[in-house]
Amino acid sequence: MSNTEVREGLRLLNGIENGTLSASDAYTIADQRDPTLVYFVFRYLREKYAPGRPESAGVLKRLLELTGTYDDLMKKTKAAEKDPLKEWFDDSHNMREFFASPDGFVQMIVDKIEG
Repeated sequence: MSNTEVREGLRLLNGIENGTLSASDAYTIADQRDPTLVYFVFRYLREKYAPGRPESAGVLKRLLELTGTYDDLMKKTKAAEKDPLKEWFDDSHNMREFFASPDGFVQMIVDKIEG
């Protein structure tokens, strides 16, 4: 299970980041993942591509299209904000640590979810 979650989590992250997934394809992947993983993927992208930076426009547009089109996905990720994993992450890490290593980030989150 873990390998699939990591692979698909990275596929979602990279697809939104690089523009290689349509909103409907990204939704299909996200809808089948643990909501906490999806929350962290979205958070990673929002923090890495903060508004106002030129390289952020495309990523934030794709993220907005995905979350604006599929309300159920936003509800799931909102609920995941209450997961104890969020508090653990905020106490132990800074998202910036993982900007150069998205694969390590997704692996760590999946390990924590499944652990």
